[in-house]
Amino acid sequence: MRDDTGPDTDWPPYEMVIPISLSRIRIRLFAFAALTVVSAFSGASAWLTLTLMLTCVAIPLAVATAGGRESVLSLFLVPPKR
Repeated sequence: MRDDTGPDTDWPPYEMVIPISLSRIRIRLFAFAALTVVSAFSGASAWLTLTLMLTCVAIPLAVATAGGRESVLSLFLVPPKR
């Protein structure tokens, strides 16, 4: 007979792995950077330009939080094709 009254030792997992598609994130970072440049030179509002700049800063910070230093380096430095 199984005893379900004790603590669950299988949960929570000690390490959670979240797959990160760096190529998609790299494309989004490039798109936000391009939008920031267009916004700065087209005379858009300062709030819009500031928001786009902060988004460009937040993307590498989010990658660093999720994947560490190696993920950030992979985000900016494209590994050579094999």
